[in-house]
Amino acid sequence: MEVGFNGRAMVQTDLFETRYPNLSFLLRFHEIGPISPKSEVVEIDYLEKLDVVYVYGLGLGATYPSLKRWLSENQERDLVFIEENLGAVAAFLQSEYASEILAHPQVHIRFNLNKKRLNAFLKECAESFPFENIGVFATPSNMGSRFYRLRLKLHRYTTIQHALFLENHYYNLFFNNLHENFYRMETAFNGNGLKGSFQKTPAIICGAGPSLANDIETLRTLNHQALIIAGGSAITVLSHHGIEPHFGMAIDPNEEEVKRFKEASTFEVPLLYATRLHPDIFQTRNGPHGYLQTGTGGAAEKWLEKKLQLQLPPLQEGFTIEALSVTTTAIEFAATLGCDPIILLGVDLAFTGGKTYASGVASFTSKKKEQEVRTGERLLRRKDIYGNPIQTLVKWVMESSAISTFAKCNPHIKVINATSGGMGFKDIPHAPLNDIKMPFSQDLYAKVHQLIQTHPLPVKKGKIKKHLKELKKSLLKAKQCIEMAHEELEKTKGTSKEPETGRLIFAQLELETLDAYTCFLKDPDQTFLPTLERRYRPPSWKEIDPTLKWHYLHAKWSAYEDLVSFYLRVL
Repeated sequence: MEVGFNGRAMVQTDLFETRYPNLSFLLRFHEIGPISPKSEVVEIDYLEKLDVVYVYGLGLGATYPSLKRWLSENQERDLVFIEENLGAVAAFLQSEYASEILAHPQVHIRFNLNKKRLNAFLKECAESFPFENIGVFATPSNMGSRFYRLRLKLHRYTTIQHALFLENHYYNLFFNNLHENFYRMETAFNGNGLKGSFQKTPAIICGAGPSLANDIETLRTLNHQALIIAGGSAITVLSHHGIEPHFGMAIDPNEEEVKRFKEASTFEVPLLYATRLHPDIFQTRNGPHGYLQTGTGGAAEKWLEKKLQLQLPPLQEGFTIEALSVTTTAIEFAATLGCDPIILLGVDLAFTGGKTYASGVASFTSKKKEQEVRTGERLLRRKDIYGNPIQTLVKWVMESSAISTFAKCNPHIKVINATSGGMGFKDIPHAPLNDIKMPFSQDLYAKVHQLIQTHPLPVKKGKIKKHLKELKKSLLKAKQCIEMAHEELEKTKGTSKEPETGRLIFAQLELETLDAYTCFLKDPDQTFLPTLERRYRPPSWKEIDPTLKWHYLHAKWSAYEDLVSFYLRVL
């Protein structure tokens, strides 16, 4: 089928209409004036490290030939052209590369019709390609301030989507932590239940940034005037200086966190935890542990909390989805306690002095990040609180923005940045720690101890085991649905028959009614199904292989089978 624009002949557009029907429709009503676009080639760095390449500016698709080999080496790689000019799309359709690009299943065109909705458009891109190693480039004529804003936003949104992708894709690995930590709920104190217990008491939130060392001696004198809350690595730093925080907090599931806790010497500090935390950390502690309802344990945690009828006071709201750290959770907790002001200390969010952490924690320098391609770990240049150049990372820019947003959403709480270095926070005042006026002295350690004793988590012994047995029964029913699906798929194996039979659809519907699906399969569906779709996409949009659907369905149900078998072993 031929489509003309202003009388000019176009290439065959069947594929264009098939893949991009909305864009094709827009072009029918768009008058194209004289266009003589440049055949611009984009130079791409560190190509072999990348999973997704974005090119801002479609042009005539001249970058595509240099990426054909890269695409062919891994069918799960993607090339994405971002365009905001309909005229450029029309010109592209006349180019020598148009037919091949449109037929290539790994090459995509993403068009942003409304330049004012750039944020929403880039979020959609990040959701479609939630992979950590991305490169964002522009054709020479598109290099400018808009491109640099676009690139940073795309890195930020992709960092969020990749974090969600990992949480869902590897939820079975997290469940090892969850399962063990669920049973700790029976002996935990109620972290959320301490709401309002420290009205108008200052809270000092300690990060492990390099500048923390500058304020250690002042901090040492404030443990009876302000509630000291340390998250993750900051606990280790403070312990090396003989400072015992009133609360420690840990939420990270990785083994690196375990190593840092082993290096800490404050064994009796009350530890607030989320169920995703690596359970080996508790082997390094002797003090009480408090359950913190954060919503970071996924569907299984939510299901269990509902079964236990745990209706706990929520943490203070105000953070955006970019709040991905233990520091932001500590700020939420302090606000929930009623603390005011909330003082940030050692929250550099930058390579102060070229380092990541204060002494006491293994650190690395910014030089190791210069060739980094992971979205959140990309090196950026900013100005510090004194106006001097400093290096930071995408994930730290996100955290700084999230903390600023929290302060803006909670104007009744005074937030002060006392960090003596780093990037700082928009609209949050800076003041040296020793210049901040503190209230009269009180025994805060005794108050914390008394509150822990009087606020146990309302979970009766034996309830956890009972509900997890229910979940195991649901998994056995899920196994029966999977067996039914495999039986159906065997009937159509090697044939041209439609593999998705009525009985196969019934098996899927039955599976989705089970608690096992809600807890263990529904969220992973959002990650491994798109991954399988990439793996079994056609070699060309011109040559659709009908057997690919059978292989896709077989891989899908086999993945279900592997996951269910894993959870049955754990339970």
